[in-house]
Amino acid sequence: MAQPTRIGRNAAATSGERTIESWLDLAHVIDELARQGTTWVFRGEPANAYELRPAAGREGPDDHSARTLKYDIDQERAALRRFKHDAQPYVGFRPLSDLEWLAIAQHHGMATRLLDWTESLLVAAFFAVEHAGSKGHALIYGIRDLPVLDPDEQHDPFALKEVFIYRPRHLNARISAQRSVFTVHPDPTAALDTDRLQRWTISQNACQDLKLVLDSCAINYASLFPDLHGLARHVGWRYKWGLPQGPVS
Repeated sequence: MAQPTRIGRNAAATSGERTIESWLDLAHVIDELARQGTTWVFRGEPANAYELRPAAGREGPDDHSARTLKYDIDQERAALRRFKHDAQPYVGFRPLSDLEWLAIAQHHGMATRLLDWTESLLVAAFFAVEHAGSKGHALIYGIRDLPVLDPDEQHDPFALKEVFIYRPRHLNARISAQRSVFTVHPDPTAALDTDRLQRWTISQNACQDLKLVLDSCAINYASLFPDLHGLARHVGWRYKWGLPQGPVS
């Protein structure tokens, strides 16, 4: 049986931490992890973001909080029931489980007990530096060897007793493009705290250069959000910084 993953309030205190100062530093991390034969998933975010807690458990008065009131599991369940009931006209297929419904809701901005991760370190780097650079450092989290839920089995996401990785079916183009996976948290108010967690800090000075290199690797808004919205954001980003739009006649 898989050992339970500890949940606590101080992820940074139990994780290793390294600093990335350039694209070459990031490439060295990729090379190192690729040779380990270990299953990693990654998450990128600005350094001033919330600690590793799902949005459903982020309570408080600040801008990062999903709730101004104390977390209530009954209200979380009610929110999922309402989403499932009202989302039917917008979903072109029948989700097979509450976990699939949560994955859809999460990707469209609803606060759930899922936390977004990716199997691609480059994708995590993109989301880390997306809003960083001018506003401070960025972070990439990596976590290894968590137990994985069987997507063909029915799991009650509100009954799990430890943190699991959930790899959904490719329910929409964004999930496919972003190599998305999720962690499912038994207590959304508790920060992820495990010795399987690694953290890399991307220095503020490196963020802008990484954005340019990632774009040259086709890791950008247009590729990760494969729709008109993503395309418009990508073209707008290139326009903002005076970058060439490519060979368009």
